[in-house]
Amino acid sequence: MSLNAIFNSGVSGMLAHQTALNVTSTNIANVQTEGYARKTVEYSALSINGIGTGVEVSEVRRITDEFIAKELRLATAGSEQYKAMSEIYGQLQSLLGDPAANNSLTGKLDSMNSAFAALTIDPTMSVSRTAALNEITNFGIETDRLLTKIQSLRKEADKHIAEEVNVVNDAILRIYELNLEIKSAYQSNQPIGDLEDLRDQALTEISKVMDIKTYSMNDGAIAVVTDAGQQLLDFEPRQLVYSPAASVTSETIFDQISLNVYDPTTKTVADTGLALDPELQSGSLRGWIDMRNTELPNLAAQIGALAAGVAEQFNAIHNENISVPPPATMTGRATGVLAADAHGFTGQATFYSFNASNNIVASYTVDFDNPGTATMADVMAEVNGALGAGTLSLSGGVLTMSAQGGASGVGIGQEAASPSDRGGRGFSHFFGMNDLITTRIDTSYQTGLAAADAHGFTGTTTLELIGPNGEEPISMVLDFGAIGGTMSDVVTEINSNMGSFLTASLDSNGALNFTSATGYGNYSINVLSDTSDRGATGTSFSEMFGVGLEYPADTGLEFAVDPSISTDILRLATAKIDPSGTPALTTADNRGALAFQDLATQSFSFGTVGGLTGSSVTLGDYAAQILAKSGLDAARAESLQTDRAALSGEFQNRMQAVSGVNMDEELANLIIYQNAYNASARIITTAREMYDVLINLV
Repeated sequence: MSLNAIFNSGVSGMLAHQTALNVTSTNIANVQTEGYARKTVEYSALSINGIGTGVEVSEVRRITDEFIAKELRLATAGSEQYKAMSEIYGQLQSLLGDPAANNSLTGKLDSMNSAFAALTIDPTMSVSRTAALNEITNFGIETDRLLTKIQSLRKEADKHIAEEVNVVNDAILRIYELNLEIKSAYQSNQPIGDLEDLRDQALTEISKVMDIKTYSMNDGAIAVVTDAGQQLLDFEPRQLVYSPAASVTSETIFDQISLNVYDPTTKTVADTGLALDPELQSGSLRGWIDMRNTELPNLAAQIGALAAGVAEQFNAIHNENISVPPPATMTGRATGVLAADAHGFTGQATFYSFNASNNIVASYTVDFDNPGTATMADVMAEVNGALGAGTLSLSGGVLTMSAQGGASGVGIGQEAASPSDRGGRGFSHFFGMNDLITTRIDTSYQTGLAAADAHGFTGTTTLELIGPNGEEPISMVLDFGAIGGTMSDVVTEINSNMGSFLTASLDSNGALNFTSATGYGNYSINVLSDTSDRGATGTSFSEMFGVGLEYPADTGLEFAVDPSISTDILRLATAKIDPSGTPALTTADNRGALAFQDLATQSFSFGTVGGLTGSSVTLGDYAAQILAKSGLDAARAESLQTDRAALSGEFQNRMQAVSGVNMDEELANLIIYQNAYNASARIITTAREMYDVLINLV
């Protein structure tokens, strides 16, 4: 080997070991840097014509494990999904309160029951009456507060979604730019490890928001896709586009997150028509979307169902009883019932008029099973003939009963042996003639209509089936002028259009029920538009049958004591009519108050609502079930978040074992490279000395 070759070998060694020293010192400096992967140098021999001429650093290699990195990203997405859900659930638990506390739903119901129990002692006491009405008001304030807060939490989740979209967009563009830099460095044989570290940090940001995978492209670049396969970045970056809702109610339908191709030159997006929501399997975005679209609406529906049950049962008792003195006029609620309709009742109801002394002036018992009494017009004719013209009147689907012929009060009683019934409610209750509680929307949609009854609607109703991820709606138009005239025809029309997705049916009480097909259990029915009107009553199809996103959640809104009762506590019905008594009504009669008291221990049937399985329980127990389910859901989210975080931590530890900087190892390498550098320097020194000897010989 010539002296020049020896000299070049030493120089190449010094340069190579200098690079190794720089890499090692960089590793040591970044021992605490999150996301930093340690680097190592790879040496290769230099040779000319098969003769070694030195050494060079062929590669500064970044130490990582792609399999662990992939699993770490997916585990992180799972952890962040339940972390987002737990954040909302934590706020919910604070809103719902301790089930044993007086300010919870169960506590408010207990207070109502206690107030009405106290009323049985002496129903004439104004203090007891006021206390009972106040507790109803307090319960309504609580349901209104909870439902309003739930919508606020949905808006908060929606805000988080918009923020997370921006995080993903920024990270995708950073990865795109880093891909370009890495490709350039790769082609010019420059180190790319630090650029890959920055790229991995951006990938980590995305993995917290959504589940992603990567695959390699040419020259060190990578592509990014969702775990379901939706492209986020290849040769072109994608950008997510989302507009949060300005306000949120039970009827709000949120936009989907759209996936668009981004032009880095013009900084514009081209719509692809692709939606991201259905593709998301985990990540904080999945958690926010699930809470906003499913979990929170489910809880609102459960609270609404509870409010409907409370109002329905208290109104049932109030309609079976009467106030002392009796009211001069009773006005019901909008039912959509027409005078020409079949009355639809069975059993019997007795209509009374009273004088100022609370004695019965006149009474008439309608036998709804009498073939001669077929329509509502027949019922009104019979009562008006016995109690005076105009006693009963029906306008716009609202029934009114007024004292006529010198009478000062009116009342409607159930016949104990054969009580009237339509759709599970007595005559007075069905029409809401003596309701105690009012709500924003109706509390029951058991219309009492049979399949063969005329539907009576004009106009159109547009229904759409919407999915939990904003999937393309499945819609249909009910054109009541173009279909047959019966309720059976309405049901058939719905099933002929949407039978692949749900099945409509009319039950024995006249309620319109929908059963989802397999795979559509989380879908909801929305009313896109409704111009229908039943017989010019002003009652639409959706209002009469409770079809739409606001049912039953909004039942808990504007839950209050009927204004006529709240302004006149004597209108609280705590007595029963004694047909043989003189007087027929007495203020000391507490039989109505006892019936209210019994509600605390009576079981009622609740259907499956918002994931809460139907059951036959007391009102208080149903409220407890709502709180318990919410608590269990919160605990489940927290538990899953803990599990996923533990899994993520395990992968993080394994990645650290592979990619992390070990100070002892790096310090040992530092000594090795320093010695190697010194040895190379010694070779150069030796070669120089040899040159000097040769020169001196000359």
